[in-house]
Amino acid sequence: MDLFVSYKTKLWRDKLAATFKVNVKNLGEGGRLQPVGAFPDGTIHTYRIVAPQQFIFSASFDL
Repeated sequence: MDLFVSYKTKLWRDKLAATFKVNVKNLGEGGRLQPVGAFPDGTIHTYRIVAPQQFIFSASFDL
């Protein structure tokens, strides 16, 4: 699950429009190996890497 928050404001006497965004990818995930394949006896033979939680901050400005 991903989550994002955005905030728009004006800076410097309303001359500069600014947008600040925070995006969280894989919310609550700590990074792990997930089994994806097994032999008929139940022994796991294939795993995939689950990406950990990632924070992304961005800012944009319009003159």
